[in-house]
Amino acid sequence: MIAHELGHFIVAKKSGITVEEFAVGFPPRLLSRVVGGVRYSLNLIPFGAYVKMLGEEDPTAPGSFASQGKLIRAAVLVAGSAMNFIVAVTAFALAYGTGWPDASAAPPEIGGIAAGSPAESAGLQAGDLVRQVNGRDMATIPDFQREIQQHLGAPMDIAVLRGGETIRISVTPRAQVPEGQGALGVQLVRRAIPVRHGPAESVVFGFRNTIGIIATTVMAPVMAIRGELSPELVRPIGIPGMTQIAAQAATAVIDSGWWFPVLLIVGAFSASLAFVNMLPLPALDGGRLLFVAIEAVRGRRVRPEREALIHLVGMAVLLTLMVMISFNDLLVPLAHIDWGVR
Repeated sequence: MIAHELGHFIVAKKSGITVEEFAVGFPPRLLSRVVGGVRYSLNLIPFGAYVKMLGEEDPTAPGSFASQGKLIRAAVLVAGSAMNFIVAVTAFALAYGTGWPDASAAPPEIGGIAAGSPAESAGLQAGDLVRQVNGRDMATIPDFQREIQQHLGAPMDIAVLRGGETIRISVTPRAQVPEGQGALGVQLVRRAIPVRHGPAESVVFGFRNTIGIIATTVMAPVMAIRGELSPELVRPIGIPGMTQIAAQAATAVIDSGWWFPVLLIVGAFSASLAFVNMLPLPALDGGRLLFVAIEAVRGRRVRPEREALIHLVGMAVLLTLMVMISFNDLLVPLAHIDWGVR
């Protein structure tokens, strides 16, 4: 939200519009300072941010937003979502560059041991990380599975990492495999690990993932009706839900040391906001942009007081929906998220 309002602020200032205040949060004010004719405020209620421009509905005031031409007003309105798009691309690019989870790059990890299996007899344990087989490095699960198949009925020397210590174990995969088990009798954990990528690849991924989030947002209702997405994935969330997701992401960052979870939600929230705020609904930037388009088509603008009333009603409806969605978040908390990092 801060980035969104910063987009409005920058374009408004560059266009010569008088900006009266840039605020983080909503009143009452905690801190406030006037710099260059603009009041910068830090407010008590930490729900978003806002930019107050002179005469947003009054075209008679010199230097006001409403007194500007259609192109300038449209540019100011689009700037918020444009900034959210940039933030989303940047966040996804940073997530890819600092470490994106990749299951194909994870080393083989023993997740479970079948009773009476060769693995149990040899002393393998759940949590063991397989590093080598007969001196050959095991980088991925398929590497380990191929070695097992090549040693059916023959002993193989496995080096595993257990509690920071390397332990060597000799085990013979069975040629006759009981139903429901494997030759070794182990269950392997397919756990992703974060893998860093280069700058150019990361930026391309940032654009691709941002577009993907927007496309999914557009298609989500249809996908839910078709059964391609579960209701849990398409339910709208409010401030409590966002707070819960942010808390889980922060905990995952602390536990894993990887920034991926926080960068992922910054990118996802920003991409969604970039799209949703452009919807032609009253009180949203897309709704205000619709009035600019109507003005361009009919050759004259809708009366400012009438437009202001429509946006006021729209804001009341949106706030009511936000309260209802937030209340639902409290009644039905979101499921825990597996961020894919360890």
